[in-house]
Amino acid sequence: MPSESVTTPTSSPVNVPASSRRSRRSFSWFLLILANIAWASSYVAAKIVLRETSVIMMNALRMGTATLLLLPLLFMQRTRFKLTWRDLPQLALLAVVGFVINKVFEYEGLSLTTASDVALLITSESIFTATLSWLLLRERFKLLTMLALLLGFGGVYLIIERSIVPNIPAGGGALRILGDVLVVLALTFEAFYTVRGKALLVKHSPLLVTSAAITGSMVFWIPLASWQFIALGWHPLSLLGWLGIGWLAVMSTVIAYLAWFQGLANVDGSAAASTLFIQPLLGTVLAIVILHEQLSPMTIVGGLLIVASVYLISR
Repeated sequence: MPSESVTTPTSSPVNVPASSRRSRRSFSWFLLILANIAWASSYVAAKIVLRETSVIMMNALRMGTATLLLLPLLFMQRTRFKLTWRDLPQLALLAVVGFVINKVFEYEGLSLTTASDVALLITSESIFTATLSWLLLRERFKLLTMLALLLGFGGVYLIIERSIVPNIPAGGGALRILGDVLVVLALTFEAFYTVRGKALLVKHSPLLVTSAAITGSMVFWIPLASWQFIALGWHPLSLLGWLGIGWLAVMSTVIAYLAWFQGLANVDGSAAASTLFIQPLLGTVLAIVILHEQLSPMTIVGGLLIVASVYLISR
C-alpha cells in the first residue's frame, strides 16, 4: 500500500445535510477497513500461490488481471489525467520501482520467510518513508521522530534475528533471514516510490497515478513472464492457485486501491492511518490460522515495537 496516500487531503461537501455527511463518512471508514483487510490477506494468498508458481509468473498474472480491470477506469478518467511529456519518465520510474522491483523483492522474500514476518515487517514502510523524506527531501526532523525511527528499526531487527544477539540459526533459519532482508529491501524501494512520487501526486490523483503505474508495469512483466515461459514452460495451477491469483489481482490490487482512495475522500489522512494497523494484526492471525505458522516471543516484541514506532510517526 502506497504510504503517500495517507496524506491525501479530504474534500468537504458544501450544503450537504449532516445525516448525509455522517453516512458518507461511515461508508468511507468501511472502505478504508476493507482495503486494509484485502492487503492483510494478500500475504497468505501469495504464500499459497508461490507453492505452485514463480514470483515472476505470479506477479505477471496479478498485474495483468488488474490491468484489464483498471483500463476502463483510466479510459473514463482520461480527461482528468493530463500527463505532460516531463511526467512520463517519472511515471515510468514509479512503475519500475513500485510495481516491478519492489514486488520482486517482496515476494521473493515471502517465498523464503513466513507470511507473519512479512505482515509485521510491511508495517515498517512508514519508517523507511520518513527516513528517506528526511535524507532526500530535507523534511523537518524532530527528536521524537528520531526516537520513533530507532524504535522501529529495533523492531525490524528483532523480527529478522528473533534474538537480541546476532546469530544464524540452523535448520533453514538462514533462508528465513534472507527472506526477511529481501522484504526490508522491498520496503526501501516502496519508500523510494513514495518519496519520488510526491511531485507527481501533487498534480494528479493518487488513484490514477497508481492505476497508471500498475498498467505501465506490464511493459516489464510481459517480457519477464514470456522469457520464463519459453525457458521453463508452463506449470498449470490448481483451482486454489487460480483463486489466489484472482484474490491478489481483484481484491488486493483493484478493490483495495479503489476502496482506499475513495475512503480518503471523506476521512482525514492522519485518521485513516490508524486503519493501517489492521494489516499486521489480521495478516499475522491469518498466517497462524491458515498456514499454521508459529510466532516467537521476539517476533511479537519486534512487531509491537514497529506498531509503536509507526503510531508515533503518524502522530
